[in-house]
Amino acid sequence: MARKQFNFVAGWKPAGIISSILVTISIALLFFPGPNYGIDFAGGTNIIARFTPEVDEGTVRESLAAAGFSDASVVRFGDGTDHRQLLMQTQAVSALNEDSRATILTAIQGLFGDEAAVEYDETSGDRVYVQIPQSAYDDRASEALADDGTQLEGIAAYSRLETSFEEQIVVALTEAGFGSTDANRFGNPSARRFAVSVQTLQAVVAAQFEADMPGIFLEIDRVETVGPRVGAQLRNDAVRAVLFALVGILLYISLRFDLRYAPGAVLALGHDVLITLGIFVLIREEISLPILAALLTIVGYSLNDTIVNYDRVRENLELVDSKKNLAQLVNRSLNECLSRTVLTSVTTLIAVICIFWLGGGLIRSFALAMIIGVIVGTYSSIFIASPVMVATTKYLNAQADVRKANMAAARDAVS
Repeated sequence: MARKQFNFVAGWKPAGIISSILVTISIALLFFPGPNYGIDFAGGTNIIARFTPEVDEGTVRESLAAAGFSDASVVRFGDGTDHRQLLMQTQAVSALNEDSRATILTAIQGLFGDEAAVEYDETSGDRVYVQIPQSAYDDRASEALADDGTQLEGIAAYSRLETSFEEQIVVALTEAGFGSTDANRFGNPSARRFAVSVQTLQAVVAAQFEADMPGIFLEIDRVETVGPRVGAQLRNDAVRAVLFALVGILLYISLRFDLRYAPGAVLALGHDVLITLGIFVLIREEISLPILAALLTIVGYSLNDTIVNYDRVRENLELVDSKKNLAQLVNRSLNECLSRTVLTSVTTLIAVICIFWLGGGLIRSFALAMIIGVIVGTYSSIFIASPVMVATTKYLNAQADVRKANMAAARDAVS
């Protein structure tokens, strides 16, 4: 019994109209309302805290709002027999207020004199920069002693004093009420600057949890802060990574196959990425580093499907006259690969749907992007990449015929 043959190439017009509309809408959504960037790209803080199994996520959210983090989201991170971890995300990068900064300045000037300065950058999280005056080094030069008690001079004395200053800063700020303080020399030694981390945000959150949920809150396991500048840099790097991937694919297919194949493959991949991003913007799902990984995975998956179809087309091109039967040949090639395409897509979808259904909050967004990408990528490899390849081949063949005609006319003119 002959297998039913589908005329995929004949559907290029409605497919092209649908895809053009979806891509246009996706591009518009990227500008308005724009992507909902996660902490990775917009900046903010991730807090992983441990609670007893009796924890209520709504209570945790209310407690964070009471601590001044009303924008915080709470996601189930992990489960244990005797505890439960929650991931809390907020766009705040610091809990240092004017009072706490004044307390730090008082403690530092008490150590090194009124000329000592404390700089604070809102993008640096719970970190301040302490600049120690040269007079403090001069006044304490006699304290720069080697292990054997001899007086150090020059760079060695400077280095020993810096180590001593780091320890003194930690002690002074710990006594001032800042726990988990860390101080390290920052930048050029001649600048006499020290980067001091005080972890105020962690202390504020822990204190609020202890007050609101005694016996339920256990401890904070990890705090990760991404400043807005770093987030913007990551965002720019993400865009470049996708663009470089598409350019590399264009060059690879041009060299590995033929120029006629490359435009269709790259258009299909760009189509998949834009539509996936558009859906994420539409449903206001966060765009984060795992989503970037999903987009690059989608590019690889869709490209693999397209390459398999292209390879079958190339094999069949050796059997017929491509100028006369190109559309028929492409249809035959797509139908020959159809069972493989369906099996691959369905088995991949089963896997990512299971991840989406059973996975935790951190991986569900990745799985959702993959579900969208597999569906759109399978569609684009058949209805976008192949018809564009047909159109590109016809255009290149027509240009070749024009060149041959011009060369023949030139030879006739000479003769």
